[in-house]
Amino acid sequence: MMLPTRADRCRAVSALAVLAGCAGMLASALAAAQPAHWVNQYGQVGLMQTPTARSLGKGALGTGIGLFSPYRTVFMHVQPLDWIQGNIRYFDISNRDYSYVAGRPPDENPQSVSRRFTDKGVDLQIRLWKESRWLPAVSLGLMDIAGTGLLGSEYIVASRRYHDFDVHFGVGWGRLGSGDDIDNPFGMFADRFDERPAAGSGLGGQLEPQTYFRGATAFFGGIVWTPGGGPLSLFAEVEGNDYQSEPLDNPQDVDSRVNIGASYRLFDAIDIGVGWQRGNEFAAQVSMAGNLEYDAGPENVLQSMPAPVPAYPSMMRAPIDNPLDHAVVERIRRDMRRQGLRLHALDADADDSVLTAWYSQTLGHSIPQAAGRAARAVLRNAGVTYDRFVMVEMVGGTEAVRVTMPSEAFHRAAGGDWTAAEFAEFVRVLPTSARGYRGAAYRDLLRYPSLSTAFNPQFRSNIGGPDAFVVGQILARLSATVQLTPGWSVSGALGVNVADNIGNRLQQRFPSGLPPVRSNVGDYLREGKDFYLAQLETNYLFPIVSDVYGRVSAGIFEEMFGGVAGEVLYRPSGARWALGADVARVRQRDFEQRFGFQDYEVTTGHLTYYHELPWQDLRVVLSAGRYLAGDIGGTLDISREFASGVRFGVFATRTDASTEEFGEGSFDKGFYLSIPIGLFSPAGGRGEAEFLYRPLTRDGGQKVRAGRALYDALDLSTSRSVYQGSARDWLR
Repeated sequence: MMLPTRADRCRAVSALAVLAGCAGMLASALAAAQPAHWVNQYGQVGLMQTPTARSLGKGALGTGIGLFSPYRTVFMHVQPLDWIQGNIRYFDISNRDYSYVAGRPPDENPQSVSRRFTDKGVDLQIRLWKESRWLPAVSLGLMDIAGTGLLGSEYIVASRRYHDFDVHFGVGWGRLGSGDDIDNPFGMFADRFDERPAAGSGLGGQLEPQTYFRGATAFFGGIVWTPGGGPLSLFAEVEGNDYQSEPLDNPQDVDSRVNIGASYRLFDAIDIGVGWQRGNEFAAQVSMAGNLEYDAGPENVLQSMPAPVPAYPSMMRAPIDNPLDHAVVERIRRDMRRQGLRLHALDADADDSVLTAWYSQTLGHSIPQAAGRAARAVLRNAGVTYDRFVMVEMVGGTEAVRVTMPSEAFHRAAGGDWTAAEFAEFVRVLPTSARGYRGAAYRDLLRYPSLSTAFNPQFRSNIGGPDAFVVGQILARLSATVQLTPGWSVSGALGVNVADNIGNRLQQRFPSGLPPVRSNVGDYLREGKDFYLAQLETNYLFPIVSDVYGRVSAGIFEEMFGGVAGEVLYRPSGARWALGADVARVRQRDFEQRFGFQDYEVTTGHLTYYHELPWQDLRVVLSAGRYLAGDIGGTLDISREFASGVRFGVFATRTDASTEEFGEGSFDKGFYLSIPIGLFSPAGGRGEAEFLYRPLTRDGGQKVRAGRALYDALDLSTSRSVYQGSARDWLR
């Protein structure tokens, strides 16, 4: 195992601390009562040191810290689906430092570093079956997989509730089984299960199934008493770990394998726990959790709008009949603007009795909400003059989605005679048109150029490196976008340092066998920490033919690269899939991140397939091509969008770069959260904040962020969001 560095750890814009803070903010924004279950000191749903078969529920997101000598943990817990939950954590060991590299004590280690030892771990738990009238809930778990395996364990655990009591019993292997209570039951099938091979060998970052369910086996379990289902819980547990085989040759004194403790819940979101462990140690932990499946009801949204949505009263049984003219168009334009919409064009076909409106929105991630408000503005000012409405949402000067609805059906729903669900049955998605609104009777109603600005704090950090447990920086990020024409924009962003503890840290770097396209992130942080140009690019989006879109981009794309790029996307109307191709010629920027460039230059590009699965709102993205370091391979990205609009995803990339060339970690992987800006604003808002986490930053499998990606730009306007979104959105 090599010494971790800033470059080895987290990408500058993606750190566990940022994600932990994000989880905390989301827990407050999405506060909802949680089941009477807690996470243990490692971040798993459990008691103190042991896991249970319980969960916090689909969509749960939590974070916390645990203190139990000689360990200290920082963790984040997430449950994307009902049957699977995961956890990532950093931990340090107070009585060990980096001199214990590869298990060698300081006097034998030439790379002695006087810093307490830190490591990371990933856990996974899969529910085998739910609790029923006759059977307990049963789950299978893997602890500290795909890493060094210092805390590696496997377990099967069952949980059963009896009134105010919750009882848990499990069998563990690895660290959870070091108590060695029984012979390994799998030994009856093969002798190899009797011995557990050493984990964490090689370059790490890969699954090591040859160690799973092997070696010593022990029982663990516990009982929780929650009087009256209230905020206080008392519990006791028996550990399977005897603490005599702790990592880094660090056995602990144990007077008892029985732990006792208590936990108290505050505000239905925060748990504070204390306990007495191993018969001789005090322990404490604090955790916070929220649920991403939270979805604000229409009443909450309408009541919180700064400018309430104008009503469409139910007493309007005989609606007005106003054919389009300049006065009616102007009233519709002003009405839409009050609701967060920007009207681009209007057209009326008297022969077919169809009115078409082209608009863009700033509301958030709901297409039905925007289309419903646009239709309401038309009804209020033009009435049912036309039999059918066509609402066309524009993104970057192109038609993103067309929906059509009978005007009478919407009139009945808006007036309260029909439910939103009854009305939604009449909505249909139409193919987009490459012509846009060029032939519309009333067009160019939105004036250009237009300017938008933003000022946001930004936190860049590293957790767990040898320089300090946390190396970070607080920045002020100023950004602006000028929309010159419907499809052409120029964007820029500056980062200004507010406070940091970077200093001369982040000096160490372990080069791989590939060009340093990402592993030199420490150089960018140090030399550009006071002031840097984060972005200065221009993007032109345009329709090619129906359902086919194009983009060209140029400029400084990101902190490390700039150049020129192009993209084509085919997204059939009404389909769940899309196909895209992109190519970019980019050059590496100077470390100061001004206008200078280095010598390294590369052509990169990918063919990408997108599919929105009809199951659990999952999205699968598969791309193949050439990456920044010249390596060739593919990336698999699987994500899920929750009812709140937050998207959680995991990804992995394998290329023709060997594990030795890639370095520690073996291949690129990580996870991310994409959070709608409107989630924290009662008035809504479009755009997302993305937090990306990589356990290790290496040079293999790295993509460039080259311009405004078409699928992301058009994602909020897919037909999926029309059919799968909440029916209530049409009347919000």
